[in-house]
Parts: sequence; structure tokens; C-alpha cells
Amino acid sequence: MKRAAAVLGSAVLYAGALLASFLIAAGNDMRWFLYGFPAAAAVYFVLAGNLFSQRLQLNRWYLWLGMNLLGGLAGWGLLIACFPVLLSNGFILVFLVPLTMVLAVVWAVVGVGFLCVKLFRHRSAALKAKGKVPAARLERAAAWMEKAKNLGRVLSIPLLILAAASLYVGARDYASIRPADSYVDEGVHTFVPYDILPISVKNNATGRYGRTHPTKIVYMVYYKTTDGSGYRWQVEGSTARTLAEQKYEEGPVERRVLSIPEEDAYITVEADQTAESYTAGLQRKYTLIMGLSVAYLAVYAGAWIVIWRKREMEQAE
Repeated sequence: MKRAAAVLGSAVLYAGALLASFLIAAGNDMRWFLYGFPAAAAVYFVLAGNLFSQRLQLNRWYLWLGMNLLGGLAGWGLLIACFPVLLSNGFILVFLVPLTMVLAVVWAVVGVGFLCVKLFRHRSAALKAKGKVPAARLERAAAWMEKAKNLGRVLSIPLLILAAASLYVGARDYASIRPADSYVDEGVHTFVPYDILPISVKNNATGRYGRTHPTKIVYMVYYKTTDGSGYRWQVEGSTARTLAEQKYEEGPVERRVLSIPEEDAYITVEADQTAESYTAGLQRKYTLIMGLSVAYLAVYAGAWIVIWRKREMEQAE
């Protein structure tokens, strides 16, 4: 029962992380989704796999299958449910294919790493049984274990900062959500594309690329209504003009207009959305971000409590 709960819980976390990473990366830099999510999944698999293997005698293969099959299917299902537009013109392949390739590489590296560790342990055990384990080798193994622990501690700090920042941003944006009754439904209008223009926006990429390219060019597709209402809408097509042109060629789209009388402004949402469903969607999004952040903070605090109690027990002995 505990093993099944561990696998199911890991699958749920995998699906939630997939959706959360997409929401965080959307509108910023999708490389956080394509590279950040596989890296986070691999780190969780290594840590949770070791823990479940020692405490529950859970085979890591079951954990891997649960995360990638159950969690993967659930995650993509949630993603499509939240963003049905991904199914239009096979747009989902733009994310699915690169992510699958990155995951394949990451899991291959993890698999090779586990294989190397397993071979090293078997060889060390065989030599130890024969009384031929050099002291230097044992010292090197202990040093590598200590380095791995230190690496885990180092990686946990940026994740802690990210979780705290995400919790703050999620709480701030959640508090800024307008109540549904502050919008006035102006009905569904047909928007026709009329232009594609390149604009310069801030580049949220990190590392050397982000420093050398502080801005990037994206192509915006502009729409307007033809019924005389004067409503306009724009959407980011892509950093590639060809993809923006494909979106332009899709033709008219129907969107619901929600006006904000107190600000003399308006927003547009999907045609099947209402003010209530729009605000509820925002609430779910920020609740998910805050929930994942709180979960990591709780795990981080719990880990330090366990370490602290272990040290106390060792000192008592």
C-alpha cells in the first residue's frame, strides 16, 4: 500500500510539475519548460528513488514508469484541458517533440549514472569480501558521497529561493485578480487578423545568452473586429515569422469581450469563457503555483528537521 501511494504521489507531482513549469514559462522563456522540467524530474527521481528504495524497498523501475506513464499522461491531459489551442494545427508537437527528446537524454544520463554506481558497488563489495579493498579507494568513495551531499545542499538553496519567490508572486497576483462582477460581458465578437509586426521585448533567458541578447524580436499578430465596435486584440505569434504567418492564415477567431467600466478598458477571452470562468482559471493557476511552492518549502523544512534530529541522536550516542 505504501509503495503504491509513493508511486501515485510521485505521478501526481510529476503531472503538477509539468503543468506548473509550462505556466511559469509561458510568455517568458519556454526553455524553462523544455530544460527545467526534465532536470527537476530527474533530481526528484534520484532523491525519491533512493529514499523509497531504502525505506519501502520500492524498485526504481516502478517509480520511473509511474512518473513517466501515469504522471506524463495526466500532465499532458491537464495541459491540453487548460490550453485546448495546443491541439490546433498540431501546435502541441512544438512542445511535445523537443521535451521528449530532452527527457530521453536526461533519463539516459540518469540511467548511466545509476549503472555506474551499481557496478562500482558490486566491485567494491567483491573486493571487500576478498579483503582487497584499498584504503584509498574507500576514502575516494566517501569523498564522492560527501560531494554528492554537498551538491544536493547547494542545489536546494536556489530551489528554495525560487519557491519563496514563486510563493510571493503567486500570492501577489492572486490578490490582484478582479472579482467576476467587476467585468461587463460585451458578448462574443469576430476578430479578423490584419497585420503582423515585429516588436522588441525583454529577453528573459539566463546565462551568457541572456547577457549578450538582452532583448529579442517577436512577431505580433494584430486583430480587429469588423462590426464597427472598434475592439482590437493582439497575440504573440512567435519569434519566427513563418509561425506568426501560419497563425495569421488561420483567419478570424471568435473571442468574448469583457469590459472594465471603472478603468474604461477591456480584455478579451476565449469565446466559451465567462467572467466567472476566467477569474476562476486565474485563481486555479496561482493556487497551483503557491501550492507547489509551499510543498517544496515544507519538504525543505522537513528534511532539515530530519537532519537535525539525526545529528542530535548521534551526539547522544
